[in-house]
Amino acid sequence: MLEKPKTLFVERPKGEVDELNTSENNESEAYVLAVVFIFCGAALVYLLQITLVPLLTASRIFVSFGLIGFITAFLLRKTLGIGILDGLYYNVFAVSPFCMVVFLGVNMTTSETYTETYKIISSELHGSRYTFELENGAYSEFWRIRTMEIESRPPRSSHIEFTFADGLLGYKVMKDSRLF
Repeated sequence: MLEKPKTLFVERPKGEVDELNTSENNESEAYVLAVVFIFCGAALVYLLQITLVPLLTASRIFVSFGLIGFITAFLLRKTLGIGILDGLYYNVFAVSPFCMVVFLGVNMTTSETYTETYKIISSELHGSRYTFELENGAYSEFWRIRTMEIESRPPRSSHIEFTFADGLLGYKVMKDSRLF
Protein backbone atom coordinates (compact mmCIF):
# COMPACT_ATOMS: atom_id res chain seq x y z
CA MET A 1 0.00 0.00 0.00
CA LEU A 2 1.39 3.43 -0.94
CA GLU A 3 1.80 5.98 1.78
CA LYS A 4 0.68 9.51 1.22
CA PRO A 5 3.67 11.90 1.22
CA LYS A 6 4.10 14.04 4.30
CA THR A 7 2.54 17.44 3.94
CA LEU A 8 2.95 20.73 5.64
CA PHE A 9 0.04 23.09 6.15
CA VAL A 10 0.66 26.80 5.85
CA GLU A 11 -1.99 29.31 6.79
CA ARG A 12 -2.44 32.28 4.49
CA PRO A 13 -3.48 35.72 5.77
CA LYS A 14 -7.07 35.33 4.54
CA GLY A 15 -7.52 32.17 6.54
CA GLU A 16 -7.11 29.83 3.58
CA VAL A 17 -5.05 26.73 4.18
CA ASP A 18 -2.43 25.88 1.58
CA GLU A 19 -0.94 22.40 1.38
CA LEU A 20 2.72 22.08 0.37
CA ASN A 21 4.20 18.76 -0.63
CA THR A 22 7.53 18.53 1.23
CA SER A 23 8.81 15.56 -0.78
CA GLU A 24 8.57 17.62 -4.01
CA ASN A 25 10.37 20.55 -2.34
CA ASN A 26 13.15 18.26 -1.10
CA GLU A 27 13.48 16.71 -4.54
CA SER A 28 13.82 20.09 -6.24
CA GLU A 29 16.40 21.18 -3.64
CA ALA A 30 18.37 18.00 -4.37
CA TYR A 31 18.35 18.78 -8.11
CA VAL A 32 19.57 22.32 -7.48
CA LEU A 33 22.33 21.02 -5.17
CA ALA A 34 23.37 18.46 -7.78
CA VAL A 35 23.55 21.07 -10.56
CA VAL A 36 25.54 23.50 -8.38
CA PHE A 37 27.89 20.70 -7.29
CA ILE A 38 28.54 19.47 -10.86
CA PHE A 39 29.12 23.02 -12.15
CA CYS A 40 31.44 23.87 -9.27
CA GLY A 41 33.28 20.56 -9.56
CA ALA A 42 34.01 21.11 -13.25
CA ALA A 43 35.09 24.70 -12.60
CA LEU A 44 37.35 23.61 -9.73
CA VAL A 45 39.08 20.98 -11.89
CA TYR A 46 39.91 23.66 -14.46
CA LEU A 47 40.87 26.40 -11.99
CA LEU A 48 43.10 24.13 -9.91
CA GLN A 49 45.00 23.08 -13.04
CA ILE A 50 46.00 26.63 -13.92
CA THR A 51 46.40 28.12 -10.43
CA LEU A 52 49.61 27.39 -8.57
CA VAL A 53 48.08 26.70 -5.18
CA PRO A 54 49.25 23.54 -3.39
CA LEU A 55 46.47 20.97 -3.09
CA LEU A 56 46.84 20.85 0.70
CA THR A 57 46.35 24.61 0.87
CA ALA A 58 43.36 24.41 -1.48
CA SER A 59 41.89 21.67 0.74
CA ARG A 60 42.35 23.82 3.83
CA ILE A 61 40.64 26.77 2.15
CA PHE A 62 37.77 24.49 1.05
CA VAL A 63 37.33 23.07 4.56
CA SER A 64 37.48 26.58 6.05
CA PHE A 65 34.64 27.72 3.79
CA GLY A 66 32.70 24.62 4.81
CA LEU A 67 33.24 25.20 8.53
CA ILE A 68 32.27 28.86 8.33
CA GLY A 69 29.14 27.94 6.36
CA PHE A 70 28.24 25.09 8.72
CA ILE A 71 28.68 27.23 11.83
CA THR A 72 26.53 29.93 10.23
CA ALA A 73 23.86 27.38 9.28
CA PHE A 74 24.00 25.87 12.78
CA LEU A 75 23.56 29.26 14.47
CA LEU A 76 20.75 30.29 12.11
CA ARG A 77 19.08 26.87 11.79
CA LYS A 78 15.83 27.97 13.42
CA THR A 79 15.66 31.16 11.38
CA LEU A 80 16.45 29.30 8.14
CA GLY A 81 14.20 26.39 9.07
CA ILE A 82 16.82 23.73 8.37
CA GLY A 83 18.20 20.87 10.39
CA ILE A 84 21.82 20.21 11.25
CA LEU A 85 22.21 17.58 8.52
CA ASP A 86 20.62 19.91 5.96
CA GLY A 87 23.19 22.56 6.85
CA LEU A 88 25.95 19.99 6.44
CA TYR A 89 24.65 18.87 3.03
CA TYR A 90 24.24 22.44 1.79
CA ASN A 91 27.78 23.32 2.81
CA VAL A 92 29.49 20.21 1.46
CA PHE A 93 27.67 20.16 -1.86
CA ALA A 94 26.97 23.84 -2.57
CA VAL A 95 28.44 26.53 -0.31
CA SER A 96 32.03 25.25 -0.03
CA PRO A 97 32.48 24.41 -3.74
CA PHE A 98 30.83 27.69 -4.78
CA CYS A 99 33.00 29.75 -2.40
CA MET A 100 36.12 27.95 -3.64
CA VAL A 101 35.21 28.71 -7.26
CA VAL A 102 34.65 32.37 -6.35
CA PHE A 103 37.98 32.43 -4.45
CA LEU A 104 39.94 31.01 -7.39
CA GLY A 105 37.96 33.14 -9.84
CA VAL A 106 38.83 36.32 -7.95
CA ASN A 107 42.47 35.19 -7.91
CA MET A 108 42.33 34.96 -11.72
CA THR A 109 42.10 38.74 -11.81
CA THR A 110 45.74 39.15 -12.73
CA SER A 111 48.40 41.72 -13.32
CA GLU A 112 51.07 41.75 -16.03
CA THR A 113 52.23 38.46 -17.49
CA TYR A 114 55.79 37.20 -17.38
CA THR A 115 57.54 34.13 -18.74
CA GLU A 116 59.79 31.54 -17.16
CA THR A 117 61.84 29.05 -19.19
CA TYR A 118 63.19 25.76 -17.84
CA LYS A 119 65.26 22.96 -19.28
CA ILE A 120 63.51 19.58 -19.37
CA ILE A 121 65.59 17.00 -17.50
CA SER A 122 63.38 13.98 -18.17
CA SER A 123 59.87 13.03 -19.18
CA GLU A 124 57.57 10.17 -18.28
CA LEU A 125 54.69 8.91 -20.35
CA HIS A 126 51.45 8.44 -18.37
CA GLY A 127 48.69 7.23 -20.68
CA SER A 128 48.26 9.94 -23.28
CA ARG A 129 50.25 12.58 -21.38
CA TYR A 130 53.85 13.42 -20.65
CA THR A 131 54.94 14.62 -17.23
CA PHE A 132 58.20 16.56 -17.27
CA GLU A 133 60.90 16.91 -14.66
CA LEU A 134 62.41 20.38 -14.84
CA GLU A 135 65.87 21.66 -13.95
CA ASN A 136 66.50 22.43 -10.28
CA GLY A 137 63.25 20.63 -9.39
CA ALA A 138 61.22 23.66 -10.53
CA TYR A 139 57.50 23.31 -9.82
CA SER A 140 57.98 19.74 -8.58
CA GLU A 141 54.91 20.08 -6.33
CA PHE A 142 52.76 21.29 -9.23
CA TRP A 143 52.56 18.22 -11.48
CA ARG A 144 49.41 19.70 -13.01
CA ILE A 145 51.33 22.36 -14.95
CA ARG A 146 54.19 20.01 -15.91
CA THR A 147 51.85 17.57 -17.69
CA MET A 148 50.99 17.90 -21.40
CA GLU A 149 49.17 15.90 -24.06
CA ILE A 150 51.26 13.81 -26.47
CA GLU A 151 50.00 15.74 -29.53
CA SER A 152 51.31 19.05 -28.17
CA ARG A 153 54.88 17.81 -27.69
CA PRO A 154 57.19 18.60 -30.60
CA PRO A 155 59.93 16.05 -31.27
CA ARG A 156 63.18 16.64 -29.39
CA SER A 157 61.86 19.49 -27.30
CA SER A 158 64.33 20.38 -24.58
CA HIS A 159 62.77 23.42 -22.92
CA ILE A 160 59.41 24.47 -21.59
CA GLU A 161 58.21 28.04 -21.31
CA PHE A 162 55.48 29.07 -18.89
CA THR A 163 53.57 32.33 -19.07
CA PHE A 164 52.35 33.34 -15.63
CA ALA A 165 50.54 36.24 -14.02
CA ASP A 166 50.27 37.00 -10.32
CA GLY A 167 46.72 36.57 -9.08
CA LEU A 168 44.86 39.13 -7.03
CA LEU A 169 45.01 36.90 -3.93
CA GLY A 170 48.71 36.07 -4.36
CA TYR A 171 48.65 32.75 -6.20
CA LYS A 172 50.28 32.48 -9.62
CA VAL A 173 48.01 31.76 -12.58
CA MET A 174 49.40 29.94 -15.61
CA LYS A 175 48.25 31.65 -18.78
CA ASP A 176 50.14 29.48 -21.30
CA SER A 177 52.85 26.87 -21.66
CA ARG A 178 54.78 25.71 -24.69
CA LEU A 179 57.56 23.31 -25.50
CA PHE A 180 60.46 24.14 -27.77
